[in-house]
Amino acid sequence: MDVSRYLCLAADAVPAGLTRLARTAGIMLALGMASACAPTLSVTEFAELPREVAQQPIMTVSGRAPVHDATLFGRERSESLSYGVHTVSIPPEREPGRIRYPRGTPDPMRHFTLAFAETLDGQDAFLGGLNRKLSQLDEEERILVVFVHGYNETFGSGLFRFAQMMHDFEIPGVPLYFAWPSAGDPRFYAYDLDSVFINRDGLADTLRLATRAQADRIMIIAHSMGSMLTLEALRDLSEAGETEVLARIGQVALMSPDLSVDVFRSQLATIGDASDIDFIVFTSTRDRALRASAVLRGQTDRLGSLRSVEEVADLRLTVVDVSGFNTADPMRHSTLTMSPQLIALFSGTRDFGVEPAAQAGGVRGPLSLSVNVVRQATEIILAPAAAAAGAIEGTGARQP
Repeated sequence: MDVSRYLCLAADAVPAGLTRLARTAGIMLALGMASACAPTLSVTEFAELPREVAQQPIMTVSGRAPVHDATLFGRERSESLSYGVHTVSIPPEREPGRIRYPRGTPDPMRHFTLAFAETLDGQDAFLGGLNRKLSQLDEEERILVVFVHGYNETFGSGLFRFAQMMHDFEIPGVPLYFAWPSAGDPRFYAYDLDSVFINRDGLADTLRLATRAQADRIMIIAHSMGSMLTLEALRDLSEAGETEVLARIGQVALMSPDLSVDVFRSQLATIGDASDIDFIVFTSTRDRALRASAVLRGQTDRLGSLRSVEEVADLRLTVVDVSGFNTADPMRHSTLTMSPQLIALFSGTRDFGVEPAAQAGGVRGPLSLSVNVVRQATEIILAPAAAAAGAIEGTGARQP
């Protein structure tokens, strides 16, 4: 029985007359049950991986305290950053978007595994590693892809998710994983939020280091609470007048961002004065995790669960609504990364293939889209083609 899904459905069934806090408690409990399934990460020393197994090396920067032999990291905060490279093996036959963790003896033909881990001695060694990987790519693919994970993530769960994204979406470039000290436990939301503000300087330093690499540009992908961390770091860089760093950042993709529209607006007001960064926000009105976050704050929406693009129409950004898609995630908080249909749509495209001049009413394969331009903001509503009419009318892609 899928207990986490049962609890989510139970939370939805709470009568409207009861407090919204009861619904939030049910949602947070479901998060806890889901996170409890994530195993402890360890390096699996395979003599040789099968030829069919893909390998995804990832450069890593961690603000977490190291554990074991210093190649892995826990939930505790560190006063300094650690650098390394970690290689994730990806099994050949699986549904795009799905990650199967090992239970017992890891099988690289069935499970995601950590096949290799190495610490690097400081920034110079890390920069050398970045440049070696960049030099192996064609010029048009010399991009640094920085991933900032979200709330309730362990070092390993964020690493595996990033490897899955790079592989399934066929994202060009060299992946750089910034692992900030989330507790990896839904009960410690406040701990994670404190860690976000503690790690602003660490992420800013990482972006400074990234600009010294021989990459043409930098792309940042942030999920959930990681969006707050990303924007705070960019805001600090902007206030410090570090325009050379900001100029190297081409795009920031915020997936299910867990922050209020007012906070986002204040951050963008500062960042926008010093940069030409393209911001893309992936939203879903069906995101249960953001629903819980909003209730805790006495709000109706978070940026990642916008119900109307009018709320951000004065900002220069692109909003991509993916509410019309279902995934195996009962919380609907990782729709973009877990939907096979969305992965098929964006796979192999640059910057997730989102162009300001997208054609309204267009259809690509089994998907449809409609485009609304509201003052400075562009809204793209994606939906399965079968629900195209409802999506365009605002009923199919925006299910409650």
